[in-house]
Amino acid sequence: MSLLSLQFFSLSIAMVLWVRFAPGPLRMAGFLAGSGFYAASFLEPIGIASTATLCLVGFGLSRLCAARPRWVAPSVCLVVAAFIYFRQYDLVIWALPDRWLTTALETAGLSYLLFKILHVIVDSGGGRLPALSLPSYLAYCVNFTTFLLGPIQRYPDFQSQWQGENDPLDPGLTSHLDATNRVLRGFVKKFVISEWVAAYALLPGESAAGLGFGELLLGAWAFYLFLYLDFSGYCDIMIGIGSLMGIRPPENFWLPFFSPNISQYWLRVHRSLTTWLTDYVFQPIYTSLLRSRRFRPRRLLSRNLAIAATMIVAGIWHGTTFSFLLFGLVHAFYQVCFRTSEALLERRLGRSGLKALRANRAWMIGSTLLTFVATASAYLFFVLDPASLSALVGLDPSQQGAP
Repeated sequence: MSLLSLQFFSLSIAMVLWVRFAPGPLRMAGFLAGSGFYAASFLEPIGIASTATLCLVGFGLSRLCAARPRWVAPSVCLVVAAFIYFRQYDLVIWALPDRWLTTALETAGLSYLLFKILHVIVDSGGGRLPALSLPSYLAYCVNFTTFLLGPIQRYPDFQSQWQGENDPLDPGLTSHLDATNRVLRGFVKKFVISEWVAAYALLPGESAAGLGFGELLLGAWAFYLFLYLDFSGYCDIMIGIGSLMGIRPPENFWLPFFSPNISQYWLRVHRSLTTWLTDYVFQPIYTSLLRSRRFRPRRLLSRNLAIAATMIVAGIWHGTTFSFLLFGLVHAFYQVCFRTSEALLERRLGRSGLKALRANRAWMIGSTLLTFVATASAYLFFVLDPASLSALVGLDPSQQGAP
């Protein structure tokens, strides 16, 4: 269903009015029907069945983990394994016979659905969520403003807004006009400005043959700008609609181009993903390392290892090929270099000296430019397939492994 279609406009208006004014159980029934219709518009029948099955399995596992927390780890492994198989990662294609492979089970929005389900399972096992009802859980999973491309909303945030405990809009006209204006800005960003930038970008699937290294970098930088405009425009549309509906998704972007360092970059780009990874990947690994006798006195090393693992997860979550693993590894390298240099500078200058250095205008401009070049260049791994990357570094893929 295109965002520019009459179908989407009609569905959005109907959902806003229904959720705001429908009484009692009809409100939930209409929301589930509208969100399910939106999700189904992107899926084949078998995809609808696999999405429903995954959601129901997640619900059952969350109830199991709430009663028996020791089942959290096996439940997480089961859901992650299903995700890897559904997505048909390169490792799966390499490891399994062809007759066991199918792409029919992959569903739209699967990456975001995975993180929603894992969040509910882990937090149910930790006693941080109330007892879930099936309708509210399903509404959270298939909420049409976050189903396809996020942002990644947490269940307590969704539920508090659904129950009216936290209305994202003031009752006045101004807040409603602001939300409507945000929807319109999103359409301009996604369908006007980003389309203009796309003409200069190296997009996934395009041939890089004959391009020099400088042209590749400029194409990747333009792709970074295109991706930001396209994705943040989409988020603006959904956040605006969600605000009018009374269930506002979280913010996802905050001018990542002006990040003064790589740490700030990840707090400004795809912020809902960063906070999810921090809570469910970085913190558990970091805490576990600090509890061990070997790593307890080595806090910087422990932090760097946890950050590196988190960046690798971020990379392979974005895509199924080796290129996305490289994207994660590159950002792991960036983060480790930044954290280590910060620690060395603080040791030499002191905390107040490091703070003064960060506030220096020349330092701030230089570090911002360096961060932009580093992060924008890493998008080469988004747009080039493994064969193109091999050619870029002077390797002939057809000769790899030859004596």
